[in-house]
Amino acid sequence: MIKTHFPVLDKILGFFLNLSFVLMIAVVVLQIIARYALPWSPNWTEELARFCFIYLVSIGAALAVKDKGYVSVNTFLDRLSPKAKSKMEAFILVLIICLMFTQFVFSLPLMDIVTLQKSPSLNLNMAFMYGSMAIMGFFVSLYSIFELLKKFK
Repeated sequence: MIKTHFPVLDKILGFFLNLSFVLMIAVVVLQIIARYALPWSPNWTEELARFCFIYLVSIGAALAVKDKGYVSVNTFLDRLSPKAKSKMEAFILVLIICLMFTQFVFSLPLMDIVTLQKSPSLNLNMAFMYGSMAIMGFFVSLYSIFELLKKFK
């Protein structure tokens, strides 16, 4: 029997999703307070908030596939018979898997290319930022495969 749900992975991704969200909110609040209440304003807050948002979207996309929380237009699907609708949903999942796996594969060499670049304010290796593309591609593909396997059960 194929296991299509990994609660430990869900918790790990959920932890990093929440961490990214809380950190982004804290950094934006710090920037707002610094602009109005302090004589100086840190220049790294905008960059960190942007990086947190990128990872928030990358990790959240995978969990949205698991929870079926993504936006979909059902006008076409609702007009199909239940059997045809199920086949079309499976076809859409196959397309998502192909697209996201392609993103994963092509983001790996891109990470290698940008290893010498540093972010302007935080001086972080930009491979860390481009890694969000690989993370998104891998985990969205993985969760789409899980959803596809559920359809075939």
